[in-house]
Amino acid sequence: MEGSKRKKLIKKVATIFIVVLLLLTFFSNTIMNYSLPEVATEPVSSGAVSNKVRGQGTVETNSENDVTVSGNRKVKEVKVAVGDEVKKGDVLFTFEDGVNTELDEAEKNLENLELSYAKSLLKMAPDYTEDNISIKDAKEDLKKAIDAQEKAQKNDKALKAAKKALDQTKKDIEATQTKINDLQTKADAYAEAGDYDAMTAQLSDDEKALKRLKEDLAIAKENGEDTLQIDREIEDKEAAIEKDKKLVEALKSSKSVNDELKTAKATLDTLTKTQESQETKVTDLSAAGTLEDAKTAVTEKKRALESLVRALDKRKEEDALSAQSDALDNQAAAKEIDDQKEKVEELKKSDDLKEVKAAEDGVVAEITVKEGDTATPDAPLAKLQLKDSGYIVKINIKKAQSKLVRVGDEASIENLWDDTASATVKNISVDTENPNQNMIVTFEVKGEEISVGQTLALSVGEKKNRYDAVVPNNAIREDSKGKFVLVLKVKGTPLGNRYTVKRADVEVEASDDTSSGVTGGVYEYDDVITNSSKPLENGMQVRLVQ
Repeated sequence: MEGSKRKKLIKKVATIFIVVLLLLTFFSNTIMNYSLPEVATEPVSSGAVSNKVRGQGTVETNSENDVTVSGNRKVKEVKVAVGDEVKKGDVLFTFEDGVNTELDEAEKNLENLELSYAKSLLKMAPDYTEDNISIKDAKEDLKKAIDAQEKAQKNDKALKAAKKALDQTKKDIEATQTKINDLQTKADAYAEAGDYDAMTAQLSDDEKALKRLKEDLAIAKENGEDTLQIDREIEDKEAAIEKDKKLVEALKSSKSVNDELKTAKATLDTLTKTQESQETKVTDLSAAGTLEDAKTAVTEKKRALESLVRALDKRKEEDALSAQSDALDNQAAAKEIDDQKEKVEELKKSDDLKEVKAAEDGVVAEITVKEGDTATPDAPLAKLQLKDSGYIVKINIKKAQSKLVRVGDEASIENLWDDTASATVKNISVDTENPNQNMIVTFEVKGEEISVGQTLALSVGEKKNRYDAVVPNNAIREDSKGKFVLVLKVKGTPLGNRYTVKRADVEVEASDDTSSGVTGGVYEYDDVITNSSKPLENGMQVRLVQ
């Protein structure tokens, strides 16, 4: 029993716990939902959007005229005020009597111009005398260098020939000296053998003695005497004669050697003198300068001459251009003098000016002086908007909108109920104050009720195009990254739908009073947020307006 009661108790506690947990979850979600930002949405659709450009501007005259005065003049009275309509001939300003400083300055300028012109006419013609003298001297230097080169060329050939002859003489001296040494050795050897003449006489005596012995032998044989001794003497004498012949022959060569030695020594003396003469010649030719030096000198002289000629040609060309420029300057100076003379004459005629009148009908748009101020020629006293020139209105538009407008387009005037009023696009130009973002559209306006200073609201561009994504204008937001919309995203949960916002960057292609055609990250049937109770961020959870 106790176990059964315990189980029932546990079951009841668990049931109560689950019910409490569900109640807390439900109420916590409900409380949290009421704390979320409340948003209103509209669906994205496809459709047509009118490309209309709107803006407003102030009516001005189509042109304006500066009111100026000649000379420095003290303002006595200002006869008009800004916004006054004036007729041609109406007096605008009066001046006190005084000196016309502009006339004095103009006359001084004329004198200076005439003086400068006279000086320019006295400019001397260019003088090239010194240049021509320098060129003449350079030509003479070049001729001397060429002559020196030709001489050096001949000298170079002679030097080469002299060196070659000297080398040959040295070789001949060396060979002759070698020959003398050999001959001297032979002569010394022959000198030990005896005297040639004495040996020749000895040979002759021996031959005579041999002849006598042979005669004695013949007599002894005829007489039947013993010839052995005579035969032996004949043999000895013949042997001595044979020996003497050889010695005489050898001594004969010794004489030839001595003669040849004498001749060789004479030749050596001659060659030595020749060598000395050739060495002197080589020394003299070498001292005269090399051919390479002469060629270098010719090259340098040529370059110097060419440089002088080029410099003169360039100077003549520059002088010719300068002369043409001077002629143009003189022509311009003469015209400037004529213009200044006309200005002086005009200032003389207006020197007694006491007042300034309106040159045409118009409206006073600006006054820059007051009574007692000094008016100067370089600053306008006032600006007149000329009525006969018509009226214009200028409006600023975005650069992207300028693509929807063309010169000649008719515009609607939305705040003026006048059947005679009309507006036409006259000009489209870049806004110089913000050239990257804005353009200025100038409208030419007409109408009986149009007046200067009036503010007109204009619209132009009625062409309709169809777009796949059209959103309400109040759904489009913009930050530093560009234009975007917030798309409502829905996710189902067990406790109901959960809503979050997602940023979608877009490009606005066209807009009318209520809607815009866009391209980018938004598509037909998406819900875009048009209003919220709190600032929204990408990914934030929200709740729908009840």
